[in-house]
Amino acid sequence: MKFGKPELHQLPVPDIVSLGAYADQLQREAEARGERLPPPIRLQIGEPNFRTPEHIRQAAIDSIAGEVQTYGPASGWPWLRELLAEKIVRVNGYTVGPENIAISMGGTGGLLASLLATINPGDEVLISDPCWPIYLPQLQIAGAVPVTYPLDPANEWLPVIEQLEQRVTPRTRMLMINSPGNPTGAVFPRRVMAELLAFAQRHDLYLLSDECYDQIIFEGEHVSPASLLSRQEFEDGRFIGIYTFSKTYAMTGWRIGYVVAGARLTKTIVDVLNANLTNISTPVQRAAAAALTGPQDCVVEMRESYRRRRDLVVEQLKEFGRYSYTPHGAFYTLINVSGRHGESRGGRQFALDLISASNVTVTPGHGFGSVSDEYVRISLAATEEELIMGVKAICQLADRPSSFP
Repeated sequence: MKFGKPELHQLPVPDIVSLGAYADQLQREAEARGERLPPPIRLQIGEPNFRTPEHIRQAAIDSIAGEVQTYGPASGWPWLRELLAEKIVRVNGYTVGPENIAISMGGTGGLLASLLATINPGDEVLISDPCWPIYLPQLQIAGAVPVTYPLDPANEWLPVIEQLEQRVTPRTRMLMINSPGNPTGAVFPRRVMAELLAFAQRHDLYLLSDECYDQIIFEGEHVSPASLLSRQEFEDGRFIGIYTFSKTYAMTGWRIGYVVAGARLTKTIVDVLNANLTNISTPVQRAAAAALTGPQDCVVEMRESYRRRRDLVVEQLKEFGRYSYTPHGAFYTLINVSGRHGESRGGRQFALDLISASNVTVTPGHGFGSVSDEYVRISLAATEEELIMGVKAICQLADRPSSFP
């Protein structure tokens, strides 16, 4: 199926699945030769390595056992949207009602529904380089033209307004931002967020804020752009917030997220969700409600675990002379693997060589954008032992001549 040009399969998405499959293939080939290799150290996967907390799982089980499983509202059950309105106030710092919230199939589903509700074919959308690569096929499906603005590690991967001003045109309709960021781990300070909001308002743009890591902050604070708006500005404006249970509560496979916007815009987004998936299942929504109302120790424990792992990785990178910045949120870091004398290595070939040499999988930076081509992304959702071994292998390979087979 084609959605214009290029075809979706030609877009530069990370080799997360294919590299994992390659590592598995090498395992099988070794076993066929009578060799035993240790399991691959998988640092490419962008999901928590914790199990969904028990009280959340139990809520879904209780729903299946005790509730009739019928269709539900396309926007989500009112009891869950009311709880989410309370969470937005508590965590994100702005006031909404249930009418401002729509439940989606993960944050990914919320993103696509929001784009389809706001973007017309040929509209330009400003996205960062690097960025989460699924933005690109989603923009293509919506008929949008992505216009990238570069992020600089020397500036802690933060956007610069002058770069945005150089790229805005009369066809620009939306600015997409992501803080804490994937793949960088950058957390936008309040000053930067205020500048981005002012830029969007100045050019009458939708501001889509992907905040799926909003509760995984190591330093600083999470600032939602909507917290800088009055209630009337929020309702009259063009803010769209994207949130998910996936990262905060280790619920990636449950596929539940939510969109927050002014009531009129939310209604349009709900129309798109209704046409796309009808509704999210009730047991999953009950599990989400249990996540919000149950003990929050799990959130703190997971976040602190990621922080310890972040500190461990940063310390290692400094020891190997590969340190370039400190991620302040999410659970990723980009590692520069260019040669010591500036020679180009190419992230994908490096990732393949790393599997062959050390049985470690990482995500090549080129899938996130051209700026990160000389980088690989690792996930902190691994054990400390795996991170120690994996980062050591990355740095040692990066220090070898680029002709290493």
